[in-house]
Amino acid sequence: MQTQPQAVFRCILVPTDYTPGSKRAFRKALELARYVGARLHVLHVACQPNLRAVFFVSITGESRRQTCARAERKAHRRMGDFLRGENLEGVAVETAVRAGRPHEEIVRYAEEVGADLIVLGERPETRGQHLLQHLAFESVGERVRRTAPCPVLTVR
Repeated sequence: MQTQPQAVFRCILVPTDYTPGSKRAFRKALELARYVGARLHVLHVACQPNLRAVFFVSITGESRRQTCARAERKAHRRMGDFLRGENLEGVAVETAVRAGRPHEEIVRYAEEVGADLIVLGERPETRGQHLLQHLAFESVGERVRRTAPCPVLTVR
């Protein structure tokens, strides 16, 4: 007779940017959450682009509020699309959308919900980077791994 394992992880966070890599991470986190009986939090961080740096414009006031509200609605729709068709039975799944710098928001959210584990998907372009690229452009995943309040599992 096989017994249910003791829950080492009670709360698992999987951030998503809706890419295939984050889908693989989500499926691994879902499988793990089901196996140990953990809650699963799915988080998307909507990056707020610096339009001034790109287009030399600044959005303020009502225009900024409307732009952010549209981005948030789109992110919630994409979250629904991301989860559609997945077998979530037997797992308590909570979703959240935040705005800000991804690595900061992921770590902040992990602290807020008391995550015991963060499961990240690896982006293909981060594999095999040259040392100078690595030093100049630290990835979101690397920043999360460096500052996370809990273990981080990277899924390839």
